[in-house]
Amino acid sequence: MYRTLSWRNIPTARTLFAMVFIAGIGLIISIVALLYLSLHLISTKTNEIDEHRSALSVQGAIQTSVNRVSSLVLDNAVWDDAVHETYRPTLDPNWLYNTWGAGFKINNLYDGTFVLDEHFNVIWGSFQSQPFKETNLDFFGKGFKGLINQYGQALPGDKNIYAGITRTRNGIAFVGIGLIRPMIGDLQVTDGTRRYLVITRHLNAKILSDLGATFQIDNLNFTPEKINNLSMPLHSSAGELLGYLNWQARLPGAQAARAASSDITQIVVLASALILLFILVSSVGLYKLARGENQARLVARTDWLSHLPNRRALIEDLDRVSLRGDIDVKSVVFIDLDGFKDVNDIYGHSVGDDLIVVIAKTLNERVPPGGMLARMGGDEFAMTIGGDGAEAQATAFARSVLDFLNIPIRLGERTIHIGASIGIASGTLIECTSTELFRRADIAMYHAKMSGKGRITHYDAALNSARERKLAIENQIRSGLERDEFEVWYQPIIDAHSQKMSSVEALVRWPRRPGGPLGPDTFITIAETSGLIYKLGQFVLQRACQDLEPFSELKLSVNISPAQFRDPEFEDKVASVLETTRFPANRLQLEVTETYVLENPERARMAIANLKALGTAVALDDFGTGYSSIGYLRRFNFDTIKIDKSLAGLVGNDEQAAALVSGTVRIANALGMAVVAEGVETEKQMKLLRLAGCDQLQGFWFSQPMPIESIRELHQIRQC
Repeated sequence: MYRTLSWRNIPTARTLFAMVFIAGIGLIISIVALLYLSLHLISTKTNEIDEHRSALSVQGAIQTSVNRVSSLVLDNAVWDDAVHETYRPTLDPNWLYNTWGAGFKINNLYDGTFVLDEHFNVIWGSFQSQPFKETNLDFFGKGFKGLINQYGQALPGDKNIYAGITRTRNGIAFVGIGLIRPMIGDLQVTDGTRRYLVITRHLNAKILSDLGATFQIDNLNFTPEKINNLSMPLHSSAGELLGYLNWQARLPGAQAARAASSDITQIVVLASALILLFILVSSVGLYKLARGENQARLVARTDWLSHLPNRRALIEDLDRVSLRGDIDVKSVVFIDLDGFKDVNDIYGHSVGDDLIVVIAKTLNERVPPGGMLARMGGDEFAMTIGGDGAEAQATAFARSVLDFLNIPIRLGERTIHIGASIGIASGTLIECTSTELFRRADIAMYHAKMSGKGRITHYDAALNSARERKLAIENQIRSGLERDEFEVWYQPIIDAHSQKMSSVEALVRWPRRPGGPLGPDTFITIAETSGLIYKLGQFVLQRACQDLEPFSELKLSVNISPAQFRDPEFEDKVASVLETTRFPANRLQLEVTETYVLENPERARMAIANLKALGTAVALDDFGTGYSSIGYLRRFNFDTIKIDKSLAGLVGNDEQAAALVSGTVRIANALGMAVVAEGVETEKQMKLLRLAGCDQLQGFWFSQPMPIESIRELHQIRQC
């Protein structure tokens, strides 16, 4: 008896079951290993992070102690009474002791105070509230002498306090020195007499314990020798090794791992059970999948929303016709809904989906016999039909679609207005492939949309003229580079304060093109899409560096195409140009648009860092036309922001634009970046942009782009 539901009737299902079972067991083993390895890794990394934090805390604790001594010197040395007492011919020991020497017993903030003369000899001192009889600096050790050697020349006229670490005869100490001077004004001593206050605080167990409690460091201690990997060397201000600071590691990762081990075990058991359940359910599903292959094919070829055939089904149908060798004409009607995005934005995607369903149903009812309607995705539909009258039927269908969409569509309580741009292409699948036929229909549709929407356009050779012109210009660029038809012109960039020319921007021009000059907006775009921008950009950079090299006081800005920026060898090419032209890297600034930076943040960050490493500056061009985030300004560390003329040109008539420019200048100043305003065309704009704080200005008010010879003459005038 033939059993329809027997596994034997579906031999591939058993193979799939075995594969799923083996994969499931392997997955269980992998999960167990991954969980425990992850736990170990997290534990280890947590311990490392805590050790690093503890090391930073120890460094902070030592620096805090140094800063405390520095603050004590500042509080006691900058004092009018101290000036009066210490600069008299004869010092008053009682005043000095009561003021400074007794502090050790009163508040224990320091253990030694000393007054030094202009030759750094001790003329009075108190250590641990006992008189200090020595006059030289031997007691203070090499660390203190290092401070004197480093700052001795600055101390007589310096208002700064200098502090550090030394090994005195009594042990490791934090020491500070500062000029005794009045609180307000300069020291009124006309000769070379100087008095310096020195304060010491020796390191001891109590200080280490207090620092450990403050900075959450367990068992902070000092040893002469290194006792473990956590030992941190302590150096004096003279660089000598004094000993090591040690502490007890907390190992939070190990503690967390022990605490989580039972939970991990439960997760492993639960995951294993779920995987076994998955194997069981998958086995049943595989059996059903093996029986429902035809249904799966149907689903794969059907749009889930409109239930029409999808792009795949339509292309496959045309390919089958092509393989049969049919020579009849095929017509493709490509429909793109106008305003569908607005429907989604205004009413939501659920209403948009309902609208697609209604339109798909109506369009399908209007498809001529023998035709096939498919939803290509989003708001695009396509209909194919073949036969002698294919083009006429396609045109009639397209007109019917426009008639339908010219009438508002009612969805529940809403009335929605929507249109369509339609392109039609016809031909046999012998003269062109199905893909080419769709491409032609898409070109025709795009032309209809660009021509005003709500219309039908038939593909013909005229529509392809733009493509042919692009190819012609592409070839002309290639030959033009070989025949030296291109030139580099320069537009001055003016210093906003001095009104002198500070730099120029290099701009490529094509004056010797056989067919007449062509604007850069046209040929640069074609160069980018064809890959010729690499050679063209290299030409501009090379020529500009050669032209500007003699003008040592002028800097050079060169625009960089996103296509150039994507080149992984771009930085090396810039370095090569700088080397061959001997153009100083610090005079070169490369300008990049924010569009590419946002689309390729990692490559952009690396390229900018490499360029800055060469010594060149990097500017963000067209700021204010796109995303303009403070976050990426900080991340990419630009040297200059160039405010686009679409924003800078409005400052004279638009208060909001003026406010945005002022805000941009403040942000740039905060980030250490210069600001260049482009598109300055009137005196009013120039004055307002100067008032807003722009560093440099550029535009037709100052000069249009000009050849290098004219720049040379203008530079002489501007520098006068």
